[in-house]
Amino acid sequence: MTRELKILRALMLWSVLVSGAIIMVLLGASKVVLDVQSFSPVLGTLALLAGTALVCRLRGFITWSLIMETLAGGVAFSVLVLISSYLAISLNAPLADDSLVAMDRAMGFNGAAFIRLIDGMPQLSWALMRAYTSFAMQLLLLPMLLILFGKPSRAFALVLAYAAVGYISSVISIWFPALGSHVVYGIDPASLSSINPHFGYAFLAQFNAVREQSVFFLSLNSTEGILTFPSVHAAVAYLCAASAFSIPLLRYPFLGLNVLMGMATVSHSNHYLIDVLAGVGFAALSLYCISALARRPLAIREQGFQLGNSQSAG
Repeated sequence: MTRELKILRALMLWSVLVSGAIIMVLLGASKVVLDVQSFSPVLGTLALLAGTALVCRLRGFITWSLIMETLAGGVAFSVLVLISSYLAISLNAPLADDSLVAMDRAMGFNGAAFIRLIDGMPQLSWALMRAYTSFAMQLLLLPMLLILFGKPSRAFALVLAYAAVGYISSVISIWFPALGSHVVYGIDPASLSSINPHFGYAFLAQFNAVREQSVFFLSLNSTEGILTFPSVHAAVAYLCAASAFSIPLLRYPFLGLNVLMGMATVSHSNHYLIDVLAGVGFAALSLYCISALARRPLAIREQGFQLGNSQSAG
């Protein structure tokens, strides 16, 4: 096991523990109350994955131990990011749709026209919907594939970057809650012939409830993705495409799939173009910083070794 991988494994464990503790403290000071029973299946799944990882490691099945660890980390971060998103939106800041629409217009982008354009292309609309709904499957499948292809450090970096983007998006969304493009542009679901409008509107009940209710009970059975800016879907599209790019067999399938997912965040979901650009930007920054952090001790060690050789030669 490389030094880089050891650092990433430790970083993931401590990130789950520390961010989990912070979120629990914030929950205690907020109006959001967890329906603990609804979260019990996830807790059971985490316990099973962690236990399986430990057994695999003790028996020498290192590859499968690493796979179980990334799965456990991905599930844990998904739940924690979900809770953090509700905490952010519960603060009920003024809606930011006007600002987001203005940013799109400043770039010369007409979101309503784009939605209508895609709606007139049934086959493309179908493909975009399939790509958009691949979000969770990619986060589960790609880390496993990366490990099986001999890139475990890349798998752990992907999971950590996903967590970083999720937390960053939650914090930013405190000041940028939004109803989203379909609502603001007045896209009537009944007027769409090929686009499934579900993701443009399904989140609104939860979004409005957590903002307006004096006490909000958060049940895992009814949660939705309620963040608009930045787009976590667009961020994950970048992370998955970038993480798979170094493996020839995975490069183009994941690149193509995630280009479609990036497009679908605008056509099929509640996002503005600026949401997508911000999501991709934060994803690139997160992946770079995590990879650099994992390699930093090794770089320092190599610099020290080179300096020592230079002094000996002198």
